[in-house]
Amino acid sequence: MLVQMFGTFALPAASTRYIAQYLAEGKIEKARSLVTRVLQISFLISTVLFVALFISAKWISTVLSGTLIWAPLFQVFAFTAFFIIPTHQFAGFMQGLQKIREIAMISLMYNVVEKSLAIYLLYAGMELYSVVYGWLGGLMVSTLAQLILTARFIGIFEKPHPAKPLFEFCYPLYISNILSFVASWVDRLLILPFIGEAALGVYHVAVTAAAVPGLLSVSIVTALFPQLSELHARKGKDTLRQAFYISIRVMLVSFPLILGLTALAYPVIVLLAGLDYVAAVVPLTIICFASLFEAVGLAIGPTLMTMERTKIVLKLTLASIITNTVVSYVTLAHLNLGTTGSALARVFTSIVSFGLGTYVLKKYLGITFDREALWKALAASTFMAIAVVFMQKLIFNLYLLPLYVVVGAAVYFLSLVALKAIKKSDVERVRDYLPSRLEWAASWLDRVAVAG
Repeated sequence: MLVQMFGTFALPAASTRYIAQYLAEGKIEKARSLVTRVLQISFLISTVLFVALFISAKWISTVLSGTLIWAPLFQVFAFTAFFIIPTHQFAGFMQGLQKIREIAMISLMYNVVEKSLAIYLLYAGMELYSVVYGWLGGLMVSTLAQLILTARFIGIFEKPHPAKPLFEFCYPLYISNILSFVASWVDRLLILPFIGEAALGVYHVAVTAAAVPGLLSVSIVTALFPQLSELHARKGKDTLRQAFYISIRVMLVSFPLILGLTALAYPVIVLLAGLDYVAAVVPLTIICFASLFEAVGLAIGPTLMTMERTKIVLKLTLASIITNTVVSYVTLAHLNLGTTGSALARVFTSIVSFGLGTYVLKKYLGITFDREALWKALAASTFMAIAVVFMQKLIFNLYLLPLYVVVGAAVYFLSLVALKAIKKSDVERVRDYLPSRLEWAASWLDRVAVAG
C-alpha cells in the first residue's frame, strides 16, 4: 500500500486522463509518448527502491525483529516492491484505453496466481516466505500481461512526453492521496488514546464492513473517469455537464447496498467477526449514512480531474481531513461519545466534502443533480430496509441471511417499478453491459419495469 501510494506519484491518474484525451483527439503518437515517459519514470523509481530495500534488508530485519534471520525475506520483498509500481502504472494505461474487461481479467489472474502460489508454498513448509513469493508471482504475471496488452493496443516506444505537464497535474493528487490515507485513519488513531484498544478493534470492524458497498462504486469510477476525459476532449464542458448528470443515476445503485447493509448490520457483524464485536453494529449503521453522501458525490473527483482542477481536489482533501480531525477530537475528548462519536464524525465529514465538491462544480461547470432519480432511489432503498428489518423482527436466524437479501432485493425492485423510477435509458445501459446470452434479461426488464 505505501509503496503504491508513494512510489507511483499519482501518475496512473495522469495516464488515464491524458491517454483517453489524446485518443479521443486522434493523437495516438502523443498517447504512446506518455506511455514511454511514464515507463521511464517508473523504471527509475522501481530500480532505486529495489536497490535501497535489497541493500538495507539486513538492517530492516535487525530493526524489526532483532535478528538477521529475516534478511532474505526482505530481499525477496525488494523484488516484489520493484514490480508494484509498474503494475499500477500499466493499470493506468489500461484504464485510459478503457479496457475495463481486460483490467478485471488481469485482476482475477493476479489473485488466482497470488493465492494459489502462497497456499502451495505454505504447504511446502516455506511459512512467511510463501506470502511474499505469492505477491511476487502475482505481480510478475500482472505486470507482464499488462505490458503485452499495452504494447498491443497502443505501443510503448515513442519520443517521451514532456514530464512537466504530467507532474503539474499529478503533484496535487500525490499530496491528496497521502492525505486521504491519513484521513482514513484519523478517527481510529484518536480512538486509541481516548477509549483504548478494545474500542479501536470494534470500530475497525465497523469501518471495514462499511467499505464493502463502496467496492461497486470504485468499479464504476474506474470506467467513468476515462469516459469523462474522452467526452471532454471531443465535445467540451457542456457534454461533461450532461455526463455528470447522467452518472448520478449510475451511482445510485449503491443506495440499496448501503441501506441493505444498515438493515442487516447485526447479522453481518456477527457472521464476519463474532458476538464479541456486536458493539460495532451502531457505528456501522451510522457510517452507512456517510456512505450515502459519498456515493452521490463519487463523480465529483473524476470530473475535477478531467477538468485538470487537481489543486481543487487537494483543497477538498485538506478540508476533509481537518473536519474529520476536529469533529473526532470533540466527540471523543469533550462529548465522550466513544465509537458513536467517531462514526458521526465520518458522517459530518462526508456532508462537508459533498457540499464543498458540489459548490465547486456548480461554480466551474454549472452541474445539476437528477433529483427525481435521487429521491426515488432513496425511497425504494428505504422501503427495502424497512422490509428487511420487519422480516428479522418476525423471524431471526443467521442462516436466513440469504433469504433476507433476496426479499430485500425483491422489495427494492418492486418499489422502483411502483415509483416508475426505471427509464428506457437505464435499460439500454444494462443491455450494453450484459453478455449477448443475457439480453433476454434486459428485454424482460424493459417490459416489466419501464412499461409498468
